[in-house]
Amino acid sequence: MKMEEEKRSNGGYEIIESCTIGSTELVIGHNPKAPNPYVCWYCKGGGNYFWGTYCDTIEAARENLSERYQRECLMPLQQSLCPEARERAAE
Repeated sequence: MKMEEEKRSNGGYEIIESCTIGSTELVIGHNPKAPNPYVCWYCKGGGNYFWGTYCDTIEAARENLSERYQRECLMPLQQSLCPEARERAAE
């Protein structure tokens, strides 16, 4: 029997997607009752959410997450952890 992963939430938003680069985690939250039902946050330690960008659509939240991910890949300490940065360096 497989244990279900515990759902995380912050400020009424359920965390529905995440990715990690080194010690930096990027997450997308969803709250269908909020005026902007999607948010992209940075997260430290699995519970400290900050620098939220609130969006109307999941596509906009994913685009924001992708932009943040790309910025993190440009950070010198993170470059070895990002496949995209390694591919660019090899070109």
